[in-house]
Amino acid sequence: MILATTRDPELYCPETPSTLVNIEDEKVEQARQEQRESGRPLFVTLTEEHLIDLEPAMQLVQHYGQRLFAQLWCAPRVRFTFEQSSELPSYVDRIPTDDDVDHWALGTLRFIQHQDLGTQAEYDPASIPAYTRDGFDRVRRMRLTAAEAQFASHFNGVRSIAQIAKNLRLDLKFARLTLFRFLALEIVECWPPGTVGAKPKRRGFFGRIFRA
Repeated sequence: MILATTRDPELYCPETPSTLVNIEDEKVEQARQEQRESGRPLFVTLTEEHLIDLEPAMQLVQHYGQRLFAQLWCAPRVRFTFEQSSELPSYVDRIPTDDDVDHWALGTLRFIQHQDLGTQAEYDPASIPAYTRDGFDRVRRMRLTAAEAQFASHFNGVRSIAQIAKNLRLDLKFARLTLFRFLALEIVECWPPGTVGAKPKRRGFFGRIFRA
């Protein structure tokens, strides 16, 4: 994974990050205009003009790209089109790639707050999260926060969402939000209470896109 971008710089970065406060407004606007025309993140343009250093620019590219993509997880409908190309745009040459796609996707999910999910996180508290076929191996390789790792350690195919929240002394809303991350990546499936052994509902194709 390299980056997520858009030709709408206001959607991409509506505010002015502190890194840009000492740069002339005209230069920033020129970088935004370049993004409108080519999709090149404004931070890449400002780096090429030696107005900000490479390292903070790449951090901003990752931050705003992941925040941009995070909106797709909560959208009621998303339409994808794919384009096969023999070469990438030249502006990505200096951007480091992230070979751990699961970790990049998890980074996008961390931008989501409970209120963003609407009814998507209204899981039955009695439902039982259980690892998918390769979920346990994948989660062991992921760079989880301490809270995420602790939450994941309670997936055993027996404990319900309510039991996990109680054991960890978590608010049920926070437990559902954390569970949403693992469900979205198809790390776990959620089984209805009393139906262990039945086939749970699939979460959709986002997880399969990242794992393709």
